[in-house]
Amino acid sequence: MINNETARLDVALVYPPWPVLDDRAILQNSLPPLGLLSIASYLESLDYSVRIHDVHGEKLDDVILAERLRAERPRFIGISVLTNMSIPAHAIAKLAREVVPDAVIVMGGVHAEALPERTLRNSAVDYVVRGDGEETMREIVEGRSPRDIQGLSFREEGKVRNNPARRIEMNLDRYPFPAYHLVDFKNYFPAVGSYRNLPAINMLMTRGCPGKCAFCNSARTVLRTRDADAAVAQIKHLNQKYGIRQIQFYDDTFTVMKKNVLKFCKGLEAEKLGVTWTAYIRGDCFSDDMAAAMKAAGCHQVLVGIETGNAEVAARLGKPIDRKKYYEAVKIAHRHGMEVRASFIIGNLGETWQSMVDTLEFAIDLDIDLFQLNISTPYPGTALFNEVKQRGWLRHENWYRYGQGEMLYDQPQMSEAEIRCFEKYAFRRFYMRPRAMLRMLKRVANVRHIRDYVLAATVLLFGIHKKKGRSSWDCWTELREEDFLDLEFSEQPPFRLTYELRQGREFEELEHA
Repeated sequence: MINNETARLDVALVYPPWPVLDDRAILQNSLPPLGLLSIASYLESLDYSVRIHDVHGEKLDDVILAERLRAERPRFIGISVLTNMSIPAHAIAKLAREVVPDAVIVMGGVHAEALPERTLRNSAVDYVVRGDGEETMREIVEGRSPRDIQGLSFREEGKVRNNPARRIEMNLDRYPFPAYHLVDFKNYFPAVGSYRNLPAINMLMTRGCPGKCAFCNSARTVLRTRDADAAVAQIKHLNQKYGIRQIQFYDDTFTVMKKNVLKFCKGLEAEKLGVTWTAYIRGDCFSDDMAAAMKAAGCHQVLVGIETGNAEVAARLGKPIDRKKYYEAVKIAHRHGMEVRASFIIGNLGETWQSMVDTLEFAIDLDIDLFQLNISTPYPGTALFNEVKQRGWLRHENWYRYGQGEMLYDQPQMSEAEIRCFEKYAFRRFYMRPRAMLRMLKRVANVRHIRDYVLAATVLLFGIHKKKGRSSWDCWTELREEDFLDLEFSEQPPFRLTYELRQGREFEELEHA
């Protein structure tokens, strides 16, 4: 149903910049925005014309983005919003309104859906999509009344109306492969230490997570999976059309649906594509038969979110998994020739110097290969955010600084200086052991790996951060959110968790089915 207006695009989807990329986050990945690519492919399957503007990946400045939107004159503009990129996202919405005044501007993503009332204080934003975006965006583009669209938030008579949540789509195979053809793979790269081959790209086989982690937006969301055959077909497509040799699965709980994982591994192994891959596992959802199947299918590394080595902190995080299960998971992975990259969090509520020492000693004793350490970050929509805000401990809501690299809330028993000091100590203690250094040397397979190690050592071990001179990229930095929030609402929104707005309380029991 291509629109009849000559040379006018139906939908432009915009991925905002992550402005901290030039600091510690240079160790992280820059990969295609899968959410937007999925929405794009679904709309294209319905004969709508779609373009994607990855401001982050392409390093677009405001002038180039404005030129593109002016030339395309899209009828609808969708903007995906993570917390750290939310202020530039507001700037993009204002820019889009100026360039294409009659476009319908929609925001989605975990930050917008967690704070729909705050997001809609920007008069340039017409709608906020909560939850999966495919069907909601289709109904918006079809021209349905906002009152009739489930999972939508919008302004009405000076207030924000949050429509009932959209029922969860359990059959993910209804949707075509993400529209990878709309982005340039040359703009993307994997995280340091996470790949064996290049080029690498990201994928998802599941959506949702049954966990109840206090720090995560995915907590309590309904878990669904695509059929294993479809995932294998997608990897084959990426390999044969784009030459992809490495897949990074970013599923929160890749190994939870064991039967489908085993089917996927068997199918991928049979294709003999030579593609390597990584995936997240849970300490309590991993076994010898699963590890053997994953290794045979090309998996060379698993990542497990352990978070802490202290039982009291783990319970407060909502992740009280038995430590023995982590020991067993690491042993299983190593037994089958896979590396283990484990992530931990320090500065949690109730944290002490001793509890952080417990975490470091646990990481060393587990004998993991790669040690990933972040500082506790209270993202909007999480139980952690609600608790620290209600207690009056939240230092600020400057979303630029929500990047897991600094302390954002106060605690009476521990100072930020102590947490910073421990962070440096932990990285040096873990990676400067002879055993760890020998393992890192054995991992080197190409010049890119050497470059990654030098970069990681510079930032993590010696605290030297990469700084660049002024550039056009600075148009997205040092903005103030309040300059874009030009509307006020009389009612203050209550504290809510992301899943409550995304899928509604009525789905709480479904996650355990």
